[in-house]
Amino acid sequence: MRHVGRTGVVCVLALLAFGGCGGRTPPAQACIEAQPGDIMQALTRAPREVALADGTSLSQCVRRTIDDSRLQTLGATLIATADELAQRMHASDDAAFRLGFLIGAVDRGADQAAGLQEELANRIAGAAAGVQGDARRAALLRGRAAGRRGG
Repeated sequence: MRHVGRTGVVCVLALLAFGGCGGRTPPAQACIEAQPGDIMQALTRAPREVALADGTSLSQCVRRTIDDSRLQTLGATLIATADELAQRMHASDDAAFRLGFLIGAVDRGADQAAGLQEELANRIAGAAAGVQGDARRAALLRGRAAGRRGG
């Protein structure tokens, strides 16, 4: 009887840890409908408040999007944005900062979620792999810190 009690407690804790109680807020429609241009436009406000047109932060989009198909849609948009910024960062400290901010915001959202968001965060961070030069690297790191704080 004692063994069954522990199993029940473990099951309840597992359900709570993985959101089995339905307490998650669904993603804003703006997160799912966002295009790379929308993300780029939002990033122009970094390091100030970076949000989509409806006020949803990038980290909230990542954290709240748990459905596989919606996460795939959001991921494709964020990856396209990261890849574009990675191309631009070779000639621009500003692009490096914005890419860093995006990386930090996605990290922040993934840290607050459980699941495939971590894979998305790793893919976004991979876009910065080719950063060269101390100034670009510094801009990227400043952006990442800002994104983790307020992305």
